[in-house]
Amino acid sequence: MEYLGRVPDDEWPVLLREHLDRADTFRLHTPDGEGPLSAGRTEFQALPRVEVRPWTGMRDAIEIEGPLTPAARELFTAFEFGVLWDYQLVQDGTVVLSVGDFHDLQIEPR
Repeated sequence: MEYLGRVPDDEWPVLLREHLDRADTFRLHTPDGEGPLSAGRTEFQALPRVEVRPWTGMRDAIEIEGPLTPAARELFTAFEFGVLWDYQLVQDGTVVLSVGDFHDLQIEPR
């Protein structure tokens, strides 16, 4: 994975779209409760065919994993960069885009 850090706001939509088009699955990590790190938790949990399980990356946190359906893609584009706390876009089991701590961006080059 290549570390990019925070990207300029005008570059983010293009990067996100490219990786949403590549990926087939998403993983969203969030505390299992309300708070500033929980943006998107309710919306992503409401998507069909998602699995919710404890996440070992943080105490009292969950991982929401599911197929990257049109509805899921729409949710990712609806949230501005820096709003979702921690997530991954996955293609055939390989993480192709990872965002941690709101802005720490890593990508898997083609």
